[in-house]
Amino acid sequence: MWIIAGLVLGALAGLDNGLEELVIGAVVGAIIGAVIQFFTRKPKADAAALAQLEARVALLEQTVAQLRAGGAERVPTAVPVTPRAPVADETAPSLPVFEAEAPPPAAPIPQAEPVRRRGADVLAARRGEAAPARSAPVERTPGTLDQLYDTARAWLLGGNTVVRVGLLVLFFGLAFLARYAVENSLLPVEFRLAGIAFGGIALLVVGWRLRKQRSGYALSLQGGGVGVLYLTIFAAMRMYQMIPPTLGFALLLAVVVFAAALAVWQNAQALAVIGIAGGFMAPIIASTGQGSHVMLFGYYLLLNAGLLAMAWQKAWRVLNLVGFVFTFSIALAWGAKDYNPALFASTEPFLVAFVLMYIAAAVLYAWRSAPSLKDYVDGTLVFGTPVVGFGLQAALVQDMPYGLAWSALALGGFYVLLARWLHGRARPSLRLLVESFLALGVAFLTLTIPLAVDGQWTAAAWAMEGAALLWVGTRQSRKLAMASGVVLQLAAGAFFVADGGLEAYGRVWPLFNSQCFGAALIALAGFFSSRFADTARDHWPRLLSVAAPALLVWATLWWLAGGMTELDAWFTNRQIPAAALIFFAASGALASLAARRFDWPALHGPALLALPGMALSLLLTLLHASTHPLADWGLLAWPLAVASALFALRRAEGTPVVAKWLRHGHTAGLWLASIALAWAAGEVTDGAVAGDSWAHAAVLAVIALVMIGMQRLALRGIWPAGPWRQAYLGLGNAGLAVAGLGWALLVSVAGGGDVTPLPYLPLLNPLDLAMGVMLLVVFRWWQVQPDGVPVLGGMLPKVLAAVGFVLANGALLRAVHHLAGVPWSEAALFESDTVQASVSLFWGLLGLALTFVASRGQRRTLWMLGAVLLGVVVAKLFLVDMASTGTVARIVSFLGAGVVLLVVGYFSPLPPAREQNA
Repeated sequence: MWIIAGLVLGALAGLDNGLEELVIGAVVGAIIGAVIQFFTRKPKADAAALAQLEARVALLEQTVAQLRAGGAERVPTAVPVTPRAPVADETAPSLPVFEAEAPPPAAPIPQAEPVRRRGADVLAARRGEAAPARSAPVERTPGTLDQLYDTARAWLLGGNTVVRVGLLVLFFGLAFLARYAVENSLLPVEFRLAGIAFGGIALLVVGWRLRKQRSGYALSLQGGGVGVLYLTIFAAMRMYQMIPPTLGFALLLAVVVFAAALAVWQNAQALAVIGIAGGFMAPIIASTGQGSHVMLFGYYLLLNAGLLAMAWQKAWRVLNLVGFVFTFSIALAWGAKDYNPALFASTEPFLVAFVLMYIAAAVLYAWRSAPSLKDYVDGTLVFGTPVVGFGLQAALVQDMPYGLAWSALALGGFYVLLARWLHGRARPSLRLLVESFLALGVAFLTLTIPLAVDGQWTAAAWAMEGAALLWVGTRQSRKLAMASGVVLQLAAGAFFVADGGLEAYGRVWPLFNSQCFGAALIALAGFFSSRFADTARDHWPRLLSVAAPALLVWATLWWLAGGMTELDAWFTNRQIPAAALIFFAASGALASLAARRFDWPALHGPALLALPGMALSLLLTLLHASTHPLADWGLLAWPLAVASALFALRRAEGTPVVAKWLRHGHTAGLWLASIALAWAAGEVTDGAVAGDSWAHAAVLAVIALVMIGMQRLALRGIWPAGPWRQAYLGLGNAGLAVAGLGWALLVSVAGGGDVTPLPYLPLLNPLDLAMGVMLLVVFRWWQVQPDGVPVLGGMLPKVLAAVGFVLANGALLRAVHHLAGVPWSEAALFESDTVQASVSLFWGLLGLALTFVASRGQRRTLWMLGAVLLGVVVAKLFLVDMASTGTVARIVSFLGAGVVLLVVGYFSPLPPAREQNA
C-alpha cells in the first residue's frame, strides 16, 4: 500500500513537466514507499497456520512433561485440531492435521540440567528411534539492503502479485493513453479526462465493494483511484485550463475529505497519507500567485484540524509527520519569500495555532500508543515542533524589543502547565511524555533571561533540544533519536561560533548576557547528554561508549570557552591570569563535588581543571602580564588552585576511570606550583635588590626548599607525598632537579654574579651558596630514592660531578671577574692571563685531589679521571699559557702545575691495581 501511495504522489509531483518526468516521479515515489513500508511493516500471522502451531506446541509440551515425570503413563491420544477457516485469502495452502501417538513406557531420566529439545527429537524418542542428527544453526543477520530487497520482492511476489502488477501497468497505461490521445487528437480533451476520471471512480467503487472480502486488494484499488482523481483534476485545471482554480481547489479538497474518510473507516494509514498529502498540495497546485496568505493558512488550519481529528481516532505517526512537514515547510517557504513586519498580526495567530495543534497531535499519539509501552513518545513532534515553531517565531518578532524573550517565557510556561495537567489527569504510562514537556518548559524558561538581554537564542535552544532528544532516545533505546540529539548539539555549537557568540565585545552586563548564557547552556546540555549516554551504554554500546566521553569533553570545552571569553571582556591583560586560574579552580571543585553527588565517575576528569588552569595562567603571565604569577590577585588564585587540585585528587582516589592519571596529576601539580613560586620569588627579589644574583639565588632556593619539603613529607608518610611517593620523590623531584641544575648552569655562564649592595666574597655570595645547596639537595634526594631515578639510576652521581665541575669553574671565573677586574665577556676572560693561570691551577689541584682520593680508596677509574685532567692541564700550559710570555701569570701556572705533578708522583704515581666499589 505504501508503494502505491509513493507511486501516486511521485507521479503527481512530476506530471506538470511531462510524461518522462511523470514516469521518473512515479518510480522514485514507489521506491520511497517501499522504504516506508519496510520500516513500518508489522508481521502478520495466518489464522489457520497459527491454530496448527498452537496445537502442535501444546502436544509437544504435554509429551515433554510426561517424559520428565518418568513416563509411567502413556500420553493420551490428542484430538485432531480442525483449523479455523481462513479469513483473508482462499489460496492459502492447507496444513496437515497431526494426531499424537501413544508413547511406550519411557525409562527414568537422570536428574540433570534440562536440555531444550526439538519436537522431532521428542517424537523420535517416543517411537524408540534415534533422534535425527542436526547441525548447529548458522545465524545470518541480513544487512539493510538485503532486507529492503526482500521486502520489495515479497511485495511484488506476495499473495496479491497480480493486482499489484496490474495497478502499475494500469497506471502507466492510462498515462500513456492520455499522452497518445493528446498528441493525436483522437478525442476531445473533455472526453479523455472524463474517461480517466470514470476509471478512477470505478477503481474506488470496486475497491469499496471488496473491502471485506479482500481488504489488501481493495485498499490498493482505492489508493489507485484516489491518485487517478488527483491527476485528472490537476490536468483539467493546470494543463488544459478547463476549470477555474477555485473550482479545482474545491474538487481537490473534496477528494481529500473523501480519502480521509475512507482511510478512517477502513483503518488504512497509507490511504490517509495519500489524502492528506494531496490536501496539502492542493492549494499549491491551484495557486495563481495572487492568493492571500490568510486564505492559505486558514485552509491549512482546517486541514490540520481534520488531521487532529484523525489522530484522536488513530495512532498514525506517519500521518502526523506528513502534516508536520508540509505545514511548516510551506510556512517557511512563504515566510522567506513574502513575509514583512506589517503582516505580523495576520500571521502570528496561525503560527500559534499550528504549534498548538502539533503539540496536541503528539499528546494524542502518546495517549493512543502508551498502553503498548513502546515508542509512545514521538520525538519528532515533541521536540521538533518547539524547535521549528520557535525558529519561525524568531523571524516574526526579530524587530520587536524583547519579543523573543516574551515568546520563550510564554512557550516555557505553556509546557510546564501542560506537563502539570498531564501529570494530574493522564495515565501513569505517560510519565515519559510529562517529563519531556517539563524538560522543554524548563529549557525555554531558562532561555528567557539571555533572550531578554541579547541574542544567541538559536544555538542555546538547539543545544537544549538536542539534550532532550538524546534523553528520550536513551529512555526508548531509539538510535535515530540519540544520533539526532548529538548532531543537533554539534550544529548548535557551530552556529553559536558563526554568530559571534565567543567574541568578547558587545556585552552589556557581566555574566548576564546572551554570549555567556548561551555558552553555559550549550555546556550544560553537553554535560546532561554525556550523563544520559553514560547511563545508556548497554542500549547502544558501540556509539555511546565513544559518545559519553566525547560529549563530556565537548561540554567541558564549551564551559571553559564561555568563561574565558567572559573574563576577556571584563578584565585587563594583567588581571586575566589570576582570574582564569580562579575560574578553572572553581570549576574543578564544582565538578569534583558533582561527581560524588551524582555518582558520576567520569566527572572526576574535569574535576582536575585546576591543573590545566595553572599551566594556562603561567602562559598568560608570560605572554601578556609582564609580571609574576603571584602579582595582583595571583596571591589568592594560586593557593585556591593548589587546594582545588589536591581536593580533586584526593576525592578521585579509588576511581578506576581516572586511576591511571592520578599519579601524573600529582606530578604536574608539583611542577606547576613550584614554577609559579620560584618565578614569583625571583621577580620579587629582583625588584627589591639591585644585584641580579639575588634573584637567581632565590629561584634556586625555592626549588631546593620544595624538594626538601617533599622528601620530608614522603619519608614521614604524610599525604600526598607519602602515599604517592613515586609521584613526588620519583618523577616529581626528578623534574625539579633537572630544572634547578639547568637554571644553575644557565645563570653560571650568563652573568657576572652581581651581589650589590654587598661586596663580593668568593663562595660566600648568595649565588654560589644557592648552587652548592642545590647540588647537595639533589644528591640527598638520590640517596633517599629507594628504587633509583628512572633512566639515570646510578648515572646521577656522575652527572652531579660533571655539573659541579662546570659550576665550580663558573664560580672561579666570577671570582677573577670581581677580584681582578676582568670584564665579564667571553673574549676578555679568554685573553686574561690571570684567568688562564687560575684555571690551570684549579684543574691541577682538582686532578691532584682526585688521584690522591683514588689511591686511598682503590678507585682506579677515579685515578684515571684525575690523570686525564692533569694531562689536560699540561697540554693547556704549552698550547695556551705559553703564549703569555714574560708574565707572572705564566710563571705561576707552570710553577703551580709542576708542584702538583711532583706531589702526585710522590703519593699516587700509579693507578690502583683493582677497582673497589664503595
